[in-house]
Parts: sequence; C-alpha cells; structure tokens
Amino acid sequence: MSYIVYGYVFLTAYYWISFKDNNDFTNLLTKSIAVSFILQTCFELIIQKCNISFLSDITKTLSFIIASTFLGFISGKIITHRWFNLLLHKLHIGRTTNSNIWDDAIKPNTWIRVFMKDGSSYLGQYRYGEPFEREPIIVLATYQKLDKDTNIIIDCSQNINELIMINTKDFDRIEITYTNKKKNNK
Repeated sequence: MSYIVYGYVFLTAYYWISFKDNNDFTNLLTKSIAVSFILQTCFELIIQKCNISFLSDITKTLSFIIASTFLGFISGKIITHRWFNLLLHKLHIGRTTNSNIWDDAIKPNTWIRVFMKDGSSYLGQYRYGEPFEREPIIVLATYQKLDKDTNIIIDCSQNINELIMINTKDFDRIEITYTNKKKNNK
C-alpha cells in the first residue's frame, strides 16, 4: 500500500497546484506506483544518511505522506513558474509547460489589438483568458473600440474598472505589443 499512497499524494498535490487535469485513473495508478517507489527510495536514503529514527511506523508513514505532499506542491510551483519556461527556452528546448497557448503568448497587462471580422478593432490590456477552450473568451481592460479607419468609437482607456469580454470566434487576427522592461538610456 505504501507504494501507492506516497505517489498518489504527491501527484494529487502536483496536479492541484499546477492546474493539470488528470482524469485517467488507470495511468494515475501506474504513475502513483512509480512515483511512490522513487519517493520511498529517496526517503530511505535520506533516513540512512542522516541517521534519522522514528518513534513508530505510523510516525514514519505520516512523515512520508507530509513530505510527499510538500514535494508535490514544490514541484508544481517550479514547473508552472515563468522562469522555468524561460530556462527551457534558453536551453533551446522547444517545449513549454503551459497547456494553453495564451499563457505563452500573452501575459496579463500586455497590450493587444483584436481585429474583428467586421473590420472594427479593440485595443486594450489583456487581463484574463478562458483556459482550455478552443475559442476562449478574453477580457480587455483600459480599452478602445476603433472603426476601420482607426477612429475611436468607444474610449474606456482612462477607466480601469471598465472591462470588455470578447469571444475569439469573432476574431480576424490579433496583434500583441510587448513593452520592453529595460529602460533606454538615450
């Protein structure tokens, strides 16, 4: 039983903190056994190297469960942190830990211009995007609605409390404007 519990607790904490969806229980059992074996082997090595002794087997089991939960949370936080994706990029590894392309392309408060199929466009700061949807709804703040000739039709650029939700199925294209965080010393 110990070769399932530690891995299951680790994976549950990892999936929860990293917002990963895990509906495949047959693979979860296999993954739990594999992760439990690795965790228990590492725990036993640490106990042996550090000469740690436990009062009872229950204390040892609870300590392993707590450590598995903690390691699951830590692993989930590391994998989902932005600097981890930057590290993969710098190592020329063409993978990302984000399952949603919007998380890679657009960060909160990035300026985007959404061109609608009718020729109008919205210019504003990206706030939120609906995750795991084929055609997500996005939310823009401090936005302006522009017509085909870039004349301002609606101006909510000074009101940070005014938001607009746009369905991406109505997009023609989108332009993303990244601001340079480094200051130019000219």
